[in-house]
Amino acid sequence: MFAAAFGAALCATLAAPALASVATTLFRIADSRIAEASGIAPGRVSPGVVYMQNDSGDTNRFFALDVRTGATAATVTVTGARNVDWEDIAVGPGAGGRSSVWLADTGDNTAGRDEVQVYRVAEPRLPAGRSGVPIRTAKADIWRLRYPGGAVDAESLAVAPDGTAYIFTKTLGTSTVYRLPARPDADRVQTLHRVGQVPLLPTGTANPFGLAGQVTATGASISSDGRLLVVRTYADAYVWRLRDADVATALRGPPVRAALPEQPQGEGICVRDGRLLLSSEGVHSAVLAVPVPPGAPPAGAATSRASATTSSTPPTSVARPTSDAATSVATPTSARPSGHPSWVGPGLGVAAVALLGAAWLLVRRRR
Repeated sequence: MFAAAFGAALCATLAAPALASVATTLFRIADSRIAEASGIAPGRVSPGVVYMQNDSGDTNRFFALDVRTGATAATVTVTGARNVDWEDIAVGPGAGGRSSVWLADTGDNTAGRDEVQVYRVAEPRLPAGRSGVPIRTAKADIWRLRYPGGAVDAESLAVAPDGTAYIFTKTLGTSTVYRLPARPDADRVQTLHRVGQVPLLPTGTANPFGLAGQVTATGASISSDGRLLVVRTYADAYVWRLRDADVATALRGPPVRAALPEQPQGEGICVRDGRLLLSSEGVHSAVLAVPVPPGAPPAGAATSRASATTSSTPPTSVARPTSDAATSVATPTSARPSGHPSWVGPGLGVAAVALLGAAWLLVRRRR
C-alpha cells in the first residue's frame, strides 16, 4: 500500500503535461494465430498491409494484414531464422536499397542470452485480391549481436531510411539506444554501439502494469521519410523530430509525450499516413490509430533544464513529411557525465531514482 501511494504521489509531482490521444480503431486482428503481437510495421512494396509478428512461442514467421479488414493477406516464413523471442518488426532499406522487413529477436526477460539476433529479408510483393497466401523468403541476412555491457532485455527496433538500425532496451526508467553494425555477419558475433539514452519518468497514464508500465520501452519506429522517431511504453508515446535521420542528436533534446489509450498489453508502434498505429497482445486485439502529436522541437535545437518541463507545448511544430531522403547517421562526439540528455535536470534524476525504487517494489509485489 505504501509503495503504491508513494509511486502515485511522485507520479503526480513529476509527470509533465501530455497531449491527449484521440484513438480510432483501424481494424481488429482476424487471425487467431496472432495472439502475442509484439510489433507492427507498415508495408511499402505492398502499401495496403501492415506486418506483425508474435514473440516467443511462435515459429519463424510474420504476418501481412489488410489494413481495411484485419484479415491475413499472407503468412511469411523466414528462411534461415528461428524465433527465440521476436519482439519487434520494422520496414526499411536492405542490401542495394531494396525495401526489407527487419525482425528483432532480442527478447531476454532474464538477461541470460549470450547473443541476440536481427533478421532482414526482402519485403514481399503481395498479389492483389489474394488472402492467406503462404510465402517463404530467401535466406535471411543475420546479425549476431551482443551488448557492450552484457545481456539485457530489449523489445524495440527502429530502422532509418539510410538502413541504419537501432535497438532500444527495456530497462526500468532508462532505455539505452544501440546502433547495429553496418553489415550483417552470420559467422561471428558483433558488438552493438551505444548512441544514447531515453529517460522514462513516471507519467500517471493508466495502463495494466501501473508505474512499471510507464517507465519501460516496448516499441519504436522511424517514419519512412526519416523525419520522426517514436518510442512507446505501455502507457505513452514519445516523439522526436529528426534532422537527416540523426537519432543520436535528436535524443539529446526533449521529446513530445502523448498519453496513449489503454490497451490490454500495448507493445507495437509505427508511423503510417501521419498517424501512430498501436498494436497489443491478445487474440483478436484492436489496432488503434492516433494522430502524431504536434510540437516536437527540431533535432539539435538548444535545450535547457526548463525546456524539459515544458516540452509538451514548445513553440515549434512537427513538420509534415515531404521527402524520403536521408543522409548517414551521426554519433555523439562526447558522452555526458550523467549519461542522460541535457533536458533531464539533476532534480529529476534524483527523483527518478526514488521512483524506480518504488517501481521495483511494485513489480516484485505483482510477481
